Amino acid sequence: MTVHLSATVLLVVLAALLPASRAAADRPPAEPRPVSKGVPLMRSLEPLPAPRLHPCLQRLAPGLEVVTEATNVGVLRRNGRVLLINSLPPSVLQAAGIRPEQVDWVFITHGHRSAAEGVAGVAVAGAKVAVPEADRTLFENPQAFWANDAAYRVHCYHFHPSPCTLREPVPVDRGLRDGEAIEWRGLRIQAIATPGPTDGGMTYLVEADGLRVAFIGDLMSSPGKLWEFHLLQGQRPIPGDGEMGEYHGFGERAEGVLASLDRVVSAGAQALVPSHGIIMQEPRAAVEALRENVAACLGNYCSISAARWYFAGVRPEWPADRTYLTPRLRPLPPWVREMGGTTRAVVADDGHVLLMDCDGDLPARIAEQQRGQAPGPVDALWITHYHDDHVGSVNALRAQQGCRVIAHETMADILQRPDAYLMPCLNPEPIAVDLSTRDGERWEWRGLRLTAYSLPGQSIYDAALLVQKGTETVLFVGDSFGPGGIDDYCAQNRNLLGPGLGFDRGLALLESLPSGSLLVNPHVEGAFAYTRQDIQAMRRALSERRELFRRLLDWDDPNYGLDPQWVRCDPYRQVAKPGGEVAWDIHIRNYSGGSRTATVKLRPPQAWRVTVAEGTVRVPPGKDRSVHLSTLVPRGCRNGRVVVGFALRYGGRPLGEMTEGIVDVTTS
Repeated sequence: MTVHLSATVLLVVLAALLPASRAAADRPPAEPRPVSKGVPLMRSLEPLPAPRLHPCLQRLAPGLEVVTEATNVGVLRRNGRVLLINSLPPSVLQAAGIRPEQVDWVFITHGHRSAAEGVAGVAVAGAKVAVPEADRTLFENPQAFWANDAAYRVHCYHFHPSPCTLREPVPVDRGLRDGEAIEWRGLRIQAIATPGPTDGGMTYLVEADGLRVAFIGDLMSSPGKLWEFHLLQGQRPIPGDGEMGEYHGFGERAEGVLASLDRVVSAGAQALVPSHGIIMQEPRAAVEALRENVAACLGNYCSISAARWYFAGVRPEWPADRTYLTPRLRPLPPWVREMGGTTRAVVADDGHVLLMDCDGDLPARIAEQQRGQAPGPVDALWITHYHDDHVGSVNALRAQQGCRVIAHETMADILQRPDAYLMPCLNPEPIAVDLSTRDGERWEWRGLRLTAYSLPGQSIYDAALLVQKGTETVLFVGDSFGPGGIDDYCAQNRNLLGPGLGFDRGLALLESLPSGSLLVNPHVEGAFAYTRQDIQAMRRALSERRELFRRLLDWDDPNYGLDPQWVRCDPYRQVAKPGGEVAWDIHIRNYSGGSRTATVKLRPPQAWRVTVAEGTVRVPPGKDRSVHLSTLVPRGCRNGRVVVGFALRYGGRPLGEMTEGIVDVTTS
């Protein structure tokens, strides 16, 4: 007999599993509580600490359940045996009444740690593991991914596979391919290839007692909503842009996600179970709502993107004819010169030079030009942002010219300690900063007035330098603005939405400039300028974007789903000796309207002795706070790279491993 949930029970279930529902849009995800007769109880926002966590267990049909803690996991039961779709730690499974030794198989939907949490422990108890064949190497040999710094950590313009990859290998007994049908103890499980946030994503369609349930991984989280948008960074074919990988592909994987979901719906799914979020009983309506929300968000993005200038004609929203933007172009004043590459120069009346950024062979070219007595001595170098194509030759220039390096305080640390960060386009060579400027700090240089500003647009680690000579005003904006609009096409740069955040703050700065001020971006010939109406239109679009992404993302604030580093490990990479201590500060950014409690727990390799295992901090709204954790490297530890995980409990709910840290163990 088919078991259907009543409307009343379904509402209670949805309220319990929903991390940030429309009815509670101002709340963060809440904690699962114990269940009675298979129906979850309503949950408070910040429950009192309990000695142990109890997962939520929901029965969909006889022999088909979903257990929820940090993620949703399918539980198929037959004759005292169990098949899991995705995994949770053995202790959590036992709390839900599932003994690891009962498990025959674990089917994993995709190659992220959140889908396979605890699977190694279940495998030790005797379970076999099946994974998507396309992601198989990420399970069997994740060390190859973590060892390849160039693939994910430095000079990085490509974001799949992502650092969500497993930290340690898992034995794989079977690789599953698209269309395979697996029989297990009378149940039929169909594998459907559904790429999206991962290339090898797989959906498992299970029919139990007449109910067809699809376990869809991270394709979506609730009707019309996604859990994380930054994982949809993808690659759109752009002429001459092959080396940039996915860097310019804001939301480009959304089309693939929707195509994958259409396949699942067409296969007859009657319910969708995501890794994060709620069980969806009307799949077609849920997917259509997502299609509508995605289209609205990407339409808003396209309307003010700098890509309208750089990649005209690549999308239908970006006309090939750029003449509608050319009125914004302006000539440079004679005291600003293009030096090639990403470098611009301010030349004082006495010939001395202040440079903006430095990469490539610029030091050699400047030396050659100086032999012809132009330009004059380089007094200083200002850095607009940390990206490798703007700072790659800074140290060589300093050594050659003896010039000072000046950077805003918002990026001084990432320049001096690049190993402490995981960000795109990261230059691995530390750059000493001679002068770190505060926001709004002013100084005089050879008859010109200079003012430093934070400019958290294209990247959160970004700044602008305002240079005034007489009545002429030029703002050096790095890559943040162009003739086409705002340069926000890489979500991994930590583009933030909201009043006073990200580009809204940058546009407010532009509004405050004197009329006629010029903007200089080293990727654009000459200068350009916006009208007041241009700036106001972009600010309105950003305000609308925040609301559109609030509808799309399953959080109380969209920045949680846009910012891949709202939980950040510092340092990200460090070197340690056997017997030595390694320590981290885990920074948590609260984007919610109220304070949130965050508890971080260290997950090192089993043989490592933990000295500070976990920490709890109260994070005020709009602020960062950190938790300090540490462990000892075993004396007999061999040379090599170790990946350590950090699990987060936030606002009363376990979220699993949200970040990781790299330890390179060496005896030398």
